[in-house]
Amino acid sequence: MSNLILIFKNWIPFAAVITLLCGIIYITVQQSYRMSANDPQYQMVDDAVYAMDNGVDPKTLIPACSIELAHSLSPYLIIYDDKENAVASNALLNGKFPKLPSGVLDYVRKNGEDIISWQPQPGIRQALVIKKTNGNNLYFVAAGRSLIKVEERESMLTKQVAVEWIASLFILFIVVWVSRVTLNVNINPDLKKDR
Repeated sequence: MSNLILIFKNWIPFAAVITLLCGIIYITVQQSYRMSANDPQYQMVDDAVYAMDNGVDPKTLIPACSIELAHSLSPYLIIYDDKENAVASNALLNGKFPKLPSGVLDYVRKNGEDIISWQPQPGIRQALVIKKTNGNNLYFVAAGRSLIKVEERESMLTKQVAVEWIASLFILFIVVWVSRVTLNVNINPDLKKDR
């Protein structure tokens, strides 16, 4: 029994390092997935704001095909006026132009832009980038897309890291056990006193 305790004492510091590394890997990859979910929206918003600041009519910037948020993964564009009414959009939510949560456009009005995860109704999560125009007429340009695929990747990442973490801890335990019992190698020099 004391041999098993010694094995656990040798195993725990290495297990802590493996746990920390798995956590770092998970957080880094998960954040990379989530941040890259905004890339198309940045391009769409920047292009639309630039065009509107140079006098282009907002309605001419909207693609012809409509996107129902509950069923599409396609990026979309919504343009709101100074009164926060949607004046142009190729996105629909239950057949209507989507309305952003209260306070989002107030924040953009003060800060110039915002990046949010938006859940307009259960089961629909969107990654949005919103910027205001700088021209004579104030508009808010929101570009978004579904987070379904990103969340699927995050779920797969969670499973992969969990399996790898458990497998690494198990393999490490076997290595420590073999080192201690079979090869009679003592990893921790302080434990020599126990012999």
